[in-house]
Amino acid sequence: MGQKLHFVTALLVFIGSWASGYFILATNAWMQHPVGYEILENGQYVLENFSALFSNPWLLPAFLHNQMASLVTSSFVVASIGAFYILGKTNVEYGKLFLKTGVIFGLVSSLLVAFPTGGWNAKNVAKFQPAAFATMEGIFETEHAGAEIVLIGQANMVEKKLDNKIAVPNILSFLTYQDWDRQILGMDKFTKDELLDNIPALYYSYHIMVGLGTIFIGMMSLAVFFLCREKLYQFKPLLWGIMFLAPFAYVANITGWYVAELGR
Repeated sequence: MGQKLHFVTALLVFIGSWASGYFILATNAWMQHPVGYEILENGQYVLENFSALFSNPWLLPAFLHNQMASLVTSSFVVASIGAFYILGKTNVEYGKLFLKTGVIFGLVSSLLVAFPTGGWNAKNVAKFQPAAFATMEGIFETEHAGAEIVLIGQANMVEKKLDNKIAVPNILSFLTYQDWDRQILGMDKFTKDELLDNIPALYYSYHIMVGLGTIFIGMMSLAVFFLCREKLYQFKPLLWGIMFLAPFAYVANITGWYVAELGR
């Protein structure tokens, strides 16, 4: 197979997979935020307006966030294979190509999965699923002005609070609404039927996803820095880190889907 045909084949696979993802996410977006439907006498929800499925405000942010997350995963896998080759001193030239490609795309996609696509999704959750938003952010009690963002903390379901909490005041309100003093409803403002059955599962899944995403940005930023200084291929501790971090990209994706499905 020639280079041109190889490129065309790869391009068709890319277009087909992204189109497939779009239609899958259109269905999932409808489950997250139903639009263009009617409720039958038996209580069944039925899609009445097919075009509304693709103008759903939930769809585009979810699709872009999902595709950036898939790019993070593939970038980390490619980079880790490159690091493995370089450390093992086999196929070193291919290893350098894989590592360079992986860390560059890994940094770009790690940033994009957080901002703006992650922010867009968070705003949708806050708007359309406020109980889920309060749960994943660990807001047990509504604050009068400005909600803090929780960096770390253990969910205490007996006392309805976070133990050993480390938080930054007002940041969540600013990130969500660009207003430092905007009130965000806590779980105390919702009925038992509106809240999830398993609050810790959503809270921990969300924070694992966000925590890993932060580590990814830090790792790839460091890798690109040393790549620009032409020292990446000799920096063995960083190569080992890149190689062993690859499985955690899958963990971040899985916990991300846990957040999406537990939240709805």
